[in-house]
Amino acid sequence: MALIKEPPDSAEASLPHGRYDIVMKDIMGMFAEQILRFVSKNAELQFIEHLDTEFPNVDVRRMDSLSKVVLDRQTVLMHCEFQVGDSTHLSMERRNVGYLGRAHEQYGVPILSHVIYLRPNAGKRDTGQYIHDVPGYRYLVEYQVIRLSELEGQQILAGEDAGLLAFTPLMQPPADMDRLQWATHCNEATKALELVPALRSNVLVAQWVLSGLIHEETAIANFITEDIMEESSVYRHIIQKGIEQGIEQGIEQGIEQGARETAIEALFAVLNARFDTLAVQSLRGIVDQIEDVQRLKQLLPAALHAQNLEAFRQILEASRNVP
Repeated sequence: MALIKEPPDSAEASLPHGRYDIVMKDIMGMFAEQILRFVSKNAELQFIEHLDTEFPNVDVRRMDSLSKVVLDRQTVLMHCEFQVGDSTHLSMERRNVGYLGRAHEQYGVPILSHVIYLRPNAGKRDTGQYIHDVPGYRYLVEYQVIRLSELEGQQILAGEDAGLLAFTPLMQPPADMDRLQWATHCNEATKALELVPALRSNVLVAQWVLSGLIHEETAIANFITEDIMEESSVYRHIIQKGIEQGIEQGIEQGIEQGARETAIEALFAVLNARFDTLAVQSLRGIVDQIEDVQRLKQLLPAALHAQNLEAFRQILEASRNVP
């Protein structure tokens, strides 16, 4: 009787590492319906088609906020997703399944998820759960749906949590106020609070930005003033980020003229927000003579920090004279 020998190590080493995947793929390609009927224990199953099993990572999915906290003596993750309006490409339920699945894969601890809708008409159809109830394969994902317009803003405004004040203009106003009156009241009340100036300015800028979701810009123009803009790191970040994105987009598209025009528009947006509009327009002729996009970009921090328009004019003149 011949002895059955173990295959040599060299033969084992010569096979590809993905050999099991290759075999399974080939078998499933040939006998999909039979195999799926077996694993499901359902002889009535009907195979339709194979779907792509490769999920590219180029399109990065990013949660808005994910924090580790201790809750009831247990370490958990808190997820907050802020939605301006309804999710359009995918339903929020489906999106959140993806977010929470990736987060659980990464961290492996309980996740408490919240979707916060900002606009009053948003999130009406969000049920706060994804479920499929196939016996033996039940799957449930639940999360909390928060619609700011349904929360009573007066309770927040009367409290001591400064971090919530930014959201109050989007909350439900008292019965004797319309939404614009309420937003103005929130802004004035926040200005009167005894907070560190930089902190108060950041909250006020956030209120201004969020109020713009439901009110015309002209109606809330007095929500922030020049001194608030100067004190607020949030304002500077918003302006600088928008400027950088606009210029980068123009450059990426290979349109140098488009990038230059974007830089000029951004520069005058900052100047008009800080100084008298008519006086700012007197600088248009000087700025239009600057062809270098990088030089225009370098003027933006000066526009943000100049003490007055004359100080910026001097910087502008000096920049024009640089070879």
